[in-house]
Parts: sequence; structure tokens; C-alpha cells
Amino acid sequence: MANKVYPLSYDDVLDKDIKDWLESLPRNRKAEMVRTAIRQYMHTSGSIIIPPMKEEKVEPKKVERKRPKLGRGGNFEKE
Repeated sequence: MANKVYPLSYDDVLDKDIKDWLESLPRNRKAEMVRTAIRQYMHTSGSIIIPPMKEEKVEPKKVERKRPKLGRGGNFEKE
């Protein structure tokens, strides 16, 4: 059996009910209760519904290339 940790983010204002519920559980029962809640949701809904996410268009950074500095005096070889 492999134990894995999955960090779950939430908004402490919008999800205050979830925050309060999680904080009311004993430390050693939180993960079990979250897994049970997810399984219950999967069982009653028949499937997992993933809400569509807004896609952000990420444009690649434009690389600004600079010309190398040239020596003074017209001698372009190593100085």
C-alpha cells in the first residue's frame, strides 16, 4: 500500500462551510472523511463532472537579442 498526499486548495471565504467541517474533524479522520465524501459523490452522481476551465492564451516571450559590444578604434579582433 502506497500512501500519497494530494494537496487540495480552497477559498476560505467561498468554501467556509467546507473549512469549518474539515476543522471540526479529528486530525486522524480528515483524509478518510474526504475520501468517503468523494466516493459518495461519485456513487450518487454516476460520474465525475469536471467543470470547464477558462483557457488562458499564453504568448511566448519575445527574446530581445542585443548586438555584442565592439571595441573602439576599428580593431575588431580580441583586444
